Amino acid sequence: MESEVQQKCLACESTNSIPIELNFGYEGRKCQNCDLVWAANALNTKQLYDSAYDKNSEGFIWQDFLNVHDRMKSTQQVLLRWYEKCFIKNIKPFGSGNILEIGCGIGRFLLGCRNNGWQIHGMDISSKAVELSKNLLPDGDFQVGPIEQAKWPEESFEAITCFEVLEHVSDPFVFVSKAKGLLLNNGIFAFSTPDWDSWVIRRHPRKNYWPPYHIWFFCEKSIKALLGRAGLKIIKIKRNKFPWSETCWPRWLRVLFLPWLVYNGVILRQGGGRIVVLAKKV
Repeated sequence: MESEVQQKCLACESTNSIPIELNFGYEGRKCQNCDLVWAANALNTKQLYDSAYDKNSEGFIWQDFLNVHDRMKSTQQVLLRWYEKCFIKNIKPFGSGNILEIGCGIGRFLLGCRNNGWQIHGMDISSKAVELSKNLLPDGDFQVGPIEQAKWPEESFEAITCFEVLEHVSDPFVFVSKAKGLLLNNGIFAFSTPDWDSWVIRRHPRKNYWPPYHIWFFCEKSIKALLGRAGLKIIKIKRNKFPWSETCWPRWLRVLFLPWLVYNGVILRQGGGRIVVLAKKV
């Protein structure tokens, strides 16, 4: 499998790829057909994400997880991110049927879905994440593991979401194909992922944006190739216009450089660092 990941594009199946150097000196490859960029997975994904929910290991955001979890549990309110709002605004009626979030984390997005009438289901590769989700949403239905091990029957969900997940998985085509199988006909598959066409992602300063955390680096062209290969019909692709939080700069620096950020994002059409995609099973 490793040689295939290094040589063959899993979005369009082309074998025409070239070596490129990623940030921090990581080696990658770029498909000459659909522009997908990828790197070898250096560590076990489950190991990485269990560590994020462990205060005694690398766990670089453990306390943030706990703080957000406790606040949501006491108020039952959630602040949604812009790419999650994009999903909500484009699903009509919103809050009808069964929704599955893959990579559900501590249950933040699913809390918003439950508050709007969805029957909620979640899956995460980290058992610790699922424990927090169950604590927040005891009426939810949760499973631990990758989507390939999901135990729900085929055609179970009106909607499946996976925000900031696709860049981490071992095989994006297998992932998307499994999600398609779990959808009802005309069901919606929605996801977000970093936008490789944006300068802020290609030069991102945080190491957890690079291998072994992020393995796949998508742009609009490679997303179309992947979903087309999987047989999903694209409804909408949205890029944020210019980067803000994606820069990881202090707020005062973002304000100072706002004209430059807008120029690169809007005038030069490099976007803001995220792509949101809505697709349909037909």
